[in-house]
Order: sequence, then structure tokens, then C-alpha cells
Amino acid sequence: MKLADPRSVAALVAAGILASGSFASAQSAEAEVLFREGKKLLKAGKLAAGCDKIEASERLESSVGTLLNLGDCRERLGRLASAWSAFRKAAAMAKRTGGDAKREQEALKRAQTLEPKLPTLVIQVGTRIEGLVIKRDGEIVDPALWNTAVPVDPDSYDILVEAPGFKPWKSEVAITAKLKRKIVVIPQLERAPVPVAEPPPPVTRPAEPQLEPAAPATTITVRRAPGTWTTTRKVSIAIGVAGLGALGTGVYFGVRAQDLEDQANERCPGVLCADPDALRLNDRAQDNALRANVLYAAGGAAAAIATVMWFVGGPDHETVVTPTVGSDRAGVSVLGRF
Repeated sequence: MKLADPRSVAALVAAGILASGSFASAQSAEAEVLFREGKKLLKAGKLAAGCDKIEASERLESSVGTLLNLGDCRERLGRLASAWSAFRKAAAMAKRTGGDAKREQEALKRAQTLEPKLPTLVIQVGTRIEGLVIKRDGEIVDPALWNTAVPVDPDSYDILVEAPGFKPWKSEVAITAKLKRKIVVIPQLERAPVPVAEPPPPVTRPAEPQLEPAAPATTITVRRAPGTWTTTRKVSIAIGVAGLGALGTGVYFGVRAQDLEDQANERCPGVLCADPDALRLNDRAQDNALRANVLYAAGGAAAAIATVMWFVGGPDHETVVTPTVGSDRAGVSVLGRF
């Protein structure tokens, strides 16, 4: 009896595991439809299109079966790092959910087989600048992955390095299937030139309009007839009356003070006096005398002011009021005799 080739048996087992994954690969209708379309394309030999469908199904709803099929098609396309990542994720998911030891072992075996073949990329960073950002094909590389060998698919990658205040640095890296490790050394970035602010344009002032020559001033003379009762004399009369009233009131308080003083002297003629009534009369006499003195001073000052205002405020024999009107000025001039 002829025994079967062990490698053929392993391939049949793997194919059976991958086929069984199609029944439990997805729960949602969208993911299931994409998975089935991908399997049809793979059977038709359209690896890239089929792998894209299965990858889309996995993004909608991840499952162990979908990941195993995704890893298989990626490996067949030569995308070894992506295939290894899918197998590792499938093994972890099978272990987490439990009850799927067969597919867990298959995923681990496939990942371990690919691991020695994986090309890796090392982004080597020396001096770390504040705000340094490294992107690979437009995606930010986590700083934890700097100076670390990361499995990558054979392809061409654009490396962009940026930092505030520095010139960006770019490089294109080609990774082949035969290359085991590629190291990209990030150089010291150059300082970006500080922009110099341009001086503001000179301000052009509009030409000032030329003024026309001023027209000759026009003078109008108004003559006022003299009068006796001017405003100043009316005010002087009012101040004089108020001054006379103050003087009259001062005379009253003066007489009252003298009368009170006489009463106090009658009760207590001596220099020293202990009579309370006499002392009270004397205090009242002093208060009235003080009021009289204040009123005398105010009345006298009012009378003097009224007298001066009467003579100063006398009417002119002639007062000339001259308004001055011109194209650029206007005013009034007053001329009189005192």
C-alpha cells in the first residue's frame, strides 16, 4: 500500500480549514457578500481583486476564517508582511474566542513559516527634535517604532520627516523580497530660514486742494444810542441795596449787644463775676457784637463794590459794533468810550 505524501496531506488540511472558514467568516450580510465574491475571484485566478474583496469584508466584520483567507491571498501575492500580520491576528482571535484550536494552530504555523522570510524596515533616529514627526506613505509612524525592525511588504515607500522650525526631509525607499533589512538613517534637520517681513509700501498722501484767495472782508458799523440805566448799573443798585440791608442789620445787632452788656454790668459790676445770669447775658452780648461786626464788613464791601460798578458801568456816548465777515473768517469788534 502506497502512503500519501505528508506535504500533500498538509496542503489538503490547510485548504479544508480555509474552506470551512467561508461558512463562519462573517455575520453581517455586507461582509458575507464581499467574502463570497472574493472567494469566487480567487478561484478564477484573479488574486488582487479577490484579496481586495476579502480585505473589505474583514474591515466590516473581522473573523478567524476571513483573516485566514486574507493571509493566504496576501501570501500568494507576495505581500509577506501583510500575510504574516493577518495570520497572527487570526491566531489571537481564535485563542481569545476559544473552541477553535485547529484554526488557531493553522494560523500560528503559517505565521511562523513566513517569519524568517519577512523583509524589515528600520527608521533610525539619532537626535530627537521637539515636535519631530515621521510619516511613511503619508501615515505617521509611532515614535515607539523608531529604531525598530518593522516587517514591511516589498514595495516603494516615501519617508517624510518634519519638525517645527526646520526644513522637511524626504526619501524614497525600495524594499524587495530578497532584502532582509533596510535601514533608513534620519539626518540632522536643517534650520528653516526665518522669514523677513517686507516693509509696508509708502503711504501716498492725496494732494491738498488749493484754496481760492479770500474775498475782501465786509464791515458793517452799527451805532447804539447812549442810555443811563445800563446792566452794570442795575447790578450795582442791587448790590448797594443788599449792602445797606447788611449795614442796617449790623446796627441792630450792635445796639442789642450794647444793651445786653449793660444788663450784665448791672448784675455784676466787678471784674470777677460768679452770677450765672450775668455771665449768660455777657455771652449773648459777645455773640451779637460778633454778628454786628460781620454785617458791618459785608455791608461796607457791598457799598464799595456798588459804587465802583455805578461809575464804571456808565453809558458811552457812542458804541460801535462792527461784525467782520469774510470767506475764511467771521468775527465782531466793539468800540466805545468810557
